[in-house]
Amino acid sequence: MEAEMPGETQKVVLIRDRKKANANDERTLSRKWGKTTMGLGYTVIPSALLRGQARLGIGPTELAVLLHLMDHWWRPEDMPWPSKKTIVERLGVSTKTVQRAIVGLEQAQLLHRNERYHKTGGRTSNEYDLRPLVELLKPIVADMEKADKESKATKRAAERPGLRKRQSAS
Repeated sequence: MEAEMPGETQKVVLIRDRKKANANDERTLSRKWGKTTMGLGYTVIPSALLRGQARLGIGPTELAVLLHLMDHWWRPEDMPWPSKKTIVERLGVSTKTVQRAIVGLEQAQLLHRNERYHKTGGRTSNEYDLRPLVELLKPIVADMEKADKESKATKRAAERPGLRKRQSAS
């Protein structure tokens, strides 16, 4: 349920209706992208990752590799472990390009690479721990929220230049 405040043109979503809105997210995605496209699934990408890419110090190739790793991260407790070959085929780049991107992500401390082995002792695909990325995004989100709040306050002050703050009684 949306309610309009008197004199306001902006709509406010009531807290009790947030759960209902979240239940409709999948349907909204289907309307947006089409059922056929959404039928293969989707990956949630925090906007802070995209908006904070420069601050994280990663280029477009590292971001593309990171997005493919995220596409394999289905449960919080189980880190992704796609093969480099899978990422290479999906991106259409060389194995060396993907290897350099992963090293870059590791050097930027956005992930930890953990080697995995078969029961027989042979190597298999690495596991990529993305928890460092989650932690590095937290201060970026805090800074973005602070900037947004300050921006709104500045806008309010500009819209109401004659409004003075009350002075506390001494």
